[in-house]
Amino acid sequence: MSNDDEHWGGGKTVIVQSTPTADRSLGVLTVVVGAQPGKVLRLPDQGLTTLGRGPEQNFRFDDQSVSGQHAQIVHIGGQFMLADMKSTNGSFINDQRLADPVQLRDGDRVQLGRQTVLRFSLVTHEEEEALQRAFEAALRDGLTGALNRRHLEERLDAEISFAIRHKTELSVVMLDVDYFKRVNDSLGHPAGDAVLRHTAQLLQRTIRNEDTLARYGGEEFTVIVRGIDLNWTAAMAERLRVMVEQTPVPWQQQMIQITASFGVSSLVCCGTQRDRNTLIAIADRRLYLAKQGGRNRVAFQG
Repeated sequence: MSNDDEHWGGGKTVIVQSTPTADRSLGVLTVVVGAQPGKVLRLPDQGLTTLGRGPEQNFRFDDQSVSGQHAQIVHIGGQFMLADMKSTNGSFINDQRLADPVQLRDGDRVQLGRQTVLRFSLVTHEEEEALQRAFEAALRDGLTGALNRRHLEERLDAEISFAIRHKTELSVVMLDVDYFKRVNDSLGHPAGDAVLRHTAQLLQRTIRNEDTLARYGGEEFTVIVRGIDLNWTAAMAERLRVMVEQTPVPWQQQMIQITASFGVSSLVCCGTQRDRNTLIAIADRRLYLAKQGGRNRVAFQG
């Protein structure tokens, strides 16, 4: 009899096969508290990862309590070691401030400064992909694939803080599909959905990689524009207007001709109230002026 066999009553042999253990060796950090909750940061298979507020860091956190170069994680020999880089407000694991490098364990709570909290996890590649998909789904508008309004507001707050701190330009474009209700009333809501999807795809293809497109609500979209002033942003909005006008929407056996109206604002328009609500309100007011002026136009003054 083989040593692998186990006899039980009745002379029957039972062979038990073990299930392979999942290889949870991939390290990820998930944002628990801070900008973009749920965001998943994958640590490299080997080597050094830097964390901080500075633009040169591998993982950057827009948090004033986080130092420019705040902490680093070294992955070597299957271990992830976290070290504080003499940060002003400290790095913590499970509420204990770090004095020396410490090995991260699955489930550890990592805090950088006063306002950024991460969770360290060891996962499989499939689990990491599932976490990434879940985060993306939470960010996106289900119909158009553009970012949703909640994420737009979080992103805009972060972009404004960065622009003020680094004295760079930041602008916002708000646009609204003209006579959208007519499409729904005459062709039905599926045709209206097709118009919104088409518009979002067209805008996403046309804007720069560093700009951010979001669905603000209904038939209204917003673009966050980095690094260019009001006049150049207005020129960009004019290009978008022309693209929308010249690119009809295919729907069943016909093409739906649409136009859009645009309102543009910049931080320089906000005076001393350089915040998200003021920036959006000015762009929205100018969008209304574009509508009043006959639609299918760009307004960046008034």
